[in-house]
Amino acid sequence: MRKLLLALLLLSAPVYGGKVPVVITAKVVEGDVNSVVKARGRVLIKYENVIIEGDNGLYDREREVIRVWGNVVIKEGEAELHCQNLIYNLNTKRALLEKVEGWLSKTDRIKADRIERISEKEWIAYDGEYTPCSHTCPDWSVSAKRFKILLGESFSGKWVAFRVKEIPVLVSPYLSGPIQRERKSGLLFPRFGYISEDGLIYRQPLYIVLGRSADLTLTYEKRSINGEGGQAQLRYVLGERNRGELNYYQLNKKERKDWKFNFEHTYEPSEYLYGKAKAEIVSSREYYKSSSNLDTVEQSQVYTKSDITASKLWEHAVLNANAVYLRYLDGRADTIYQKLPSLSFYLLDTPIPQSPLTFNLYSKATYFYRKAGGSSYRVNLEPSVKLSRWLGRVKNTSELTYLYTYYQTAGARKLWSFKNSTKVNKFYPLGKYGLSVNPELTFRYVESKEQEEYPFYDITDRVKGERRLTPAVELYLYGKEGRVARLSAEADYLFGRDEWKEVKGDLELTPAEWITLKETADFSPQKGGLNFLNSYAQVRLKGVDLWLNHYDGKEMDIEYLKWGFTLPLSPFLSLRYFQRYDLKSSTDRERGYTLTANRGCWSGELSYRWVKNYDNTIDYQIILTVNLVKLGSYGYKLTGKKY
Repeated sequence: MRKLLLALLLLSAPVYGGKVPVVITAKVVEGDVNSVVKARGRVLIKYENVIIEGDNGLYDREREVIRVWGNVVIKEGEAELHCQNLIYNLNTKRALLEKVEGWLSKTDRIKADRIERISEKEWIAYDGEYTPCSHTCPDWSVSAKRFKILLGESFSGKWVAFRVKEIPVLVSPYLSGPIQRERKSGLLFPRFGYISEDGLIYRQPLYIVLGRSADLTLTYEKRSINGEGGQAQLRYVLGERNRGELNYYQLNKKERKDWKFNFEHTYEPSEYLYGKAKAEIVSSREYYKSSSNLDTVEQSQVYTKSDITASKLWEHAVLNANAVYLRYLDGRADTIYQKLPSLSFYLLDTPIPQSPLTFNLYSKATYFYRKAGGSSYRVNLEPSVKLSRWLGRVKNTSELTYLYTYYQTAGARKLWSFKNSTKVNKFYPLGKYGLSVNPELTFRYVESKEQEEYPFYDITDRVKGERRLTPAVELYLYGKEGRVARLSAEADYLFGRDEWKEVKGDLELTPAEWITLKETADFSPQKGGLNFLNSYAQVRLKGVDLWLNHYDGKEMDIEYLKWGFTLPLSPFLSLRYFQRYDLKSSTDRERGYTLTANRGCWSGELSYRWVKNYDNTIDYQIILTVNLVKLGSYGYKLTGKKY
C-alpha cells in the first residue's frame, strides 16, 4: 500500500522537475522525491507531449535527467521509437537511445545501434539504416556509420551504402537528401544510364555551396564506348522574387563536340511589374541527335530562341518590352530579321466621359535587324472606339478601329476596320437538366489596300481586306452532376466572293462520369460532305482506362488512328499501351508500352517505344526511370535503329 501512495504523491507537486511536471506511474515506485526516484514494472513517464514506457525507470530531479531501460518505447508527436536504453535531459531535450528501431516521422523510418537527439528536429544515428518506406522489409534504404537526419526534411551521411531489400548494391562517399537546413558541399549520389551507341553512362555530381543564396553543381559524365562531358549548373537567389539559373552542358565525342547553354532569370518586385530573361543556345542540330530522344518536336527543331520580356501593369494600361533573337540551326540566322526590341503599349477599354463609348489603344514600335545586312523600324498605332449596349439578354458591341503604320523605309500605311457583334445569353430549364444557348452574329470589315510596297518583316505585317459575316452558336447542357454536353458551331460568309466557307463545329459529351466523347468536324458547302477532323472517345471502368482517337489533318496531309489503354495490375503496378496507325500509308507508325510502379517511397517506369520513319527505318528506345523519395530520379536508356 505504501508503494501505491508514493506513486500518487509523484503525480502531484513533489516530483515536478523545475517548472515542467513529470508524471511517473509503475507497479513499484521508491526513492526520495526531492532527489532520485526509481520505478520498475510497467513504468510510464509523461512529460509535456512525451510519453515513455519501459521495464525500469529512474528520474534524477537535481540533474533533470530521465533514464528508462528494458523494452523502451518513446512517443513524441509523429515519432515512435523502440529501444533498449534511453537517457533524456528535460532541460536541453537532448537524448541518447541504444538499440533503436522505429519512426522519426510519417516518412522517416530508422534502425540504429545508437541515436543521439540534438534537438526536436536534428538526430544523429550511428551504425544505422534509414528509409522512407513503410513496408516491414523496406524496398530500399541507406546505411552508414554515422548520418544526420532533419525530421521531414533531409538526411546526409558519409560512405553511405544504398540497399535494395537489405542487400547493399552501391556505396557512395557522400549522400544527402534534396532539402537541407544547412547545405553542405560534397559529392552527391552518382547517376547511371545506358545508350546503345555510346555504352554505359556514369554521371558524378559535385555540389558546392557558394553562400546563403547560391550554389553550383558540377557533373562529370563518362560514356564507356564513345564520349565524355561535363555540366555546370549555377542557381542563385537575389531576393524573394528575384532569382535565376545558368546551365551549361558539353559532350565530347570522337566525331564532334556538342553543347547547350541555358539561362533563365525572373524578377517580380510586385504584382504589377514582371520581368523575365531567357536564353537558349546549342552548338548545332546535332546536339538534339546526341540526346537520342524520340521526341519528334525536339528532333525537328529549326531554331533556338532567346528573349527578354518586361511588363508593367496599371489599372487601365499595360506596357510590354520584348527583345527576341532566333538562332536558326541550318545557318539562316544571318538573313533572318531579329526583333531587338519591340515595345508595346495597351490602353484597355477606358470610358469616355459623358458618353456611352469606351476607348482603347494598341501601339507597338519594333526595330528589325539581321546580321547579313539590313535594319529598319516600324511603328503601329491602332486606336479603337467601342460601343456596348444591353437589351435584356442581348448584348451588341460595335468597334471602329484605325490602323496607322509608319515604316522607316517606305513611308506610312493607313487602314480602317469595323466590327459588330450581337450576342444572346438564354437559359432554358428542362426538368432535371438545364440548357444554355449563346448565339452570336459578327460582322467584320477591313479596308482593302495594296501593301506590296511595304517591307515584309513578319506575318502580322500584312492585313487582308475583307467583308465577313460570322454566325456562331454555343450550347451547354447541364445536369445535377455538372456539365453533360457542349456544342459550338460557326461559319463564315465572304461578301467579296459571295460564298460560305467551311462550317466548323465542336462537340463534347459526358453522359456519365465514366465516359467522354469529343468531336471536331467541318462542312464545306462547295465540296459537300461532312469531314470528321478529330474524334476522341474515352471509357473508364473499374480502374481500366480505354481511349481512341481519329485525327485528320487535311492541311498537313496527315491522317491517323491512335488508341490505347491503362490497365491496373495491382494496387501499385499498372500497364499503359498506345498505338498509332497511319491511314494514309496503311502502316503502323508508332507503338509504346509502359509499366509503371508506385510504392510510395519510390516510383518507376519501364517503357519500350518505337517509331517508324517514312524511309521505313525504325527508331526504338527502352527507358527505365526510378524516382527515389529524397534522392531524385535515375535513368537507363537504350536506343537504336532498325533498317
